[in-house]
Amino acid sequence: MQVTYRTGYIPGVLGWMIQTQTEYYAGHVNFGLPFECTVASGLVAFAPRATEPGNLLLTAWDDTTLLGSIVIDGGTTPPARLRWFVVDPRQHGRGIGTALLRQALVFADTWHASVWLTTIVELDVAIHLYQTHGFRMMAEHEDATWGPVMHEQTWQRDRTQ
Repeated sequence: MQVTYRTGYIPGVLGWMIQTQTEYYAGHVNFGLPFECTVASGLVAFAPRATEPGNLLLTAWDDTTLLGSIVIDGGTTPPARLRWFVVDPRQHGRGIGTALLRQALVFADTWHASVWLTTIVELDVAIHLYQTHGFRMMAEHEDATWGPVMHEQTWQRDRTQ
């Protein structure tokens, strides 16, 4: 299978991102409707500015099959935020997530002094990936926004020289 990477909006991408993230988090940590609504509304707000300088919507494909996505949201104030990073669970272990993250960080280093993200401690594979790519945990707290109480973490990575 040949994986290719594309930037920008492609019809159906937003729906896939919402569905894949919601199904993954529902199955792994019991997130439900509040999470799906937040992902959907956030992506709807981001999509019109996805091609503005400092923003990136990057997807991984096998021909016409979407395999993964990641966003660098330059927002309106620094630092930039890494968001909506997800790989189809059937594709885990193939290096697609690592490739998406590396490409997103090259982009982020070009445009931003630093990039931050939030995750939960229950996602140990993701945390390991972030650590190996230079992210440092900046804060941790309990949060019940998505239903069950989770230990949410904020991670940040400064531009590499």
